[in-house]
Amino acid sequence: MSEPDMIHKLASNALEMSDQMSAEQLRLYHEFITKKYEMKVAEEAFMAATHVEGNEDKRIGETLWSIRRILEDKKYRLSGMESVMLASYHKRLEGDEDMDTKRLNLFLQSFDRKPANTTKLVDTLAKKRYMETHSDGMHSHKTFSLTASGQSQTANLLTDIDSGESHDRLAVVD
Repeated sequence: MSEPDMIHKLASNALEMSDQMSAEQLRLYHEFITKKYEMKVAEEAFMAATHVEGNEDKRIGETLWSIRRILEDKKYRLSGMESVMLASYHKRLEGDEDMDTKRLNLFLQSFDRKPANTTKLVDTLAKKRYMETHSDGMHSHKTFSLTASGQSQTANLLTDIDSGESHDRLAVVD
């Protein structure tokens, strides 16, 4: 049975049924249908959210893998700022909202990508509004986080590198 036929039959049966019901029965039936409708909407929203979360986890996993692949591959010439932004984005996607330069240095060192002075790079990125610093100190490690703009900029950088359009990023390796 097609959907229009089914709806027509349902409407016809509801009309016929309602003619045989008392006002109290109609009220209760209306309440029952309203609850059933709310339950169906909630069920569909829950299923959609579950599906979206599953897709989001997959997308995040693929992004994390891509960042690690780029950081590991020495064929990619990355500036200190790009390395710091990619590493910060990686940590952010893993759930670390706030980072400190010491932990970031350790992460980048594991890929042999540690820039000379991460703290100065974080300051420069903060001036560009890609990062927000949360603690200052002349000789201390800074606590910082990527801003929305910084996340967007890093996602664009990652897309550029992954797309292969930026051939100048590839170092000549013999």
